[in-house]
Amino acid sequence: MDPLGTVRKDRPSIKQAMAIDVAPGDWGNAEVRDIKRVLDSVAGELLTHAGISGGDLSIRVIPRHGSPKVLYERGAQGQYVIQLTARDERWFQYVFQFSHELCHVLSNFDHKEPIGDGKVNESNQWFEEALCETASLFTLRRLAVVWETNPPTRNWSGYAPQFSAYASRLMAESHRHLPAGQSFPDWYAQNQAALSSNPYLREKNELVAAHLLPLFEAHPELWQSIAYLNPRKASASTPFSQYLADWQAASLDKTLAKQVQALFGLPYAGQINKMDGSESAEKNLPLLRSSPASP
Repeated sequence: MDPLGTVRKDRPSIKQAMAIDVAPGDWGNAEVRDIKRVLDSVAGELLTHAGISGGDLSIRVIPRHGSPKVLYERGAQGQYVIQLTARDERWFQYVFQFSHELCHVLSNFDHKEPIGDGKVNESNQWFEEALCETASLFTLRRLAVVWETNPPTRNWSGYAPQFSAYASRLMAESHRHLPAGQSFPDWYAQNQAALSSNPYLREKNELVAAHLLPLFEAHPELWQSIAYLNPRKASASTPFSQYLADWQAASLDKTLAKQVQALFGLPYAGQINKMDGSESAEKNLPLLRSSPASP
């Protein structure tokens, strides 16, 4: 079954798409090798749709308490470090958390203008947070389909309904839906100041994600555009309309950026100053070059 209608029969297989190293530690009763199987499944799904081979990507995954996160500081071997709070064999939590953090990596989270004290400008960080929440929901719903017939191990097919149920429970939360009679552009106009000043307003980000998700479920290939997000370090501090214009200018396929502009009721990028041509995405974006990102 494919209730979302998004399984491509000619879908390419990405083998060893990226090196994922799961560190031993307090994972509850889950085995490290099983955690790696789950995370490999997540990476394969996102990377396939994003069109990124991931051959040069290396990720170290470690357990932590608190909230999951990806660190700005690289590991000793130059790998990205992702910290997860999922425990035991609750695979839906691993899928949800790792999808979110991997999305940050794929969207060049560390390619932002520094503002001192090890911090970066976060004026548009809320959109990246919403986009990565979208990635979590998308991957949960996709793996619910994939694992039904092709789980990482034969005896894991029974976990597929858990992914679907968890995604459905999240999507049913009242804060993810607009107030009656309000359009999304109107909601954004009322909330844009709060979003820009605090990018970690979870309920607001989750409402945005609920409106982004249909775009990706209708056309999963749109994930290819996330490798062009944050094309300039200075983009992080621009008005949101310019941030999207920079993204559109850098992207090879302009479809997603245009759809997002329309969703938010923002002017088409052609009406906004384009990204400075002296800063080429191919030259500057970490995932589109072979060398590690500049500090």
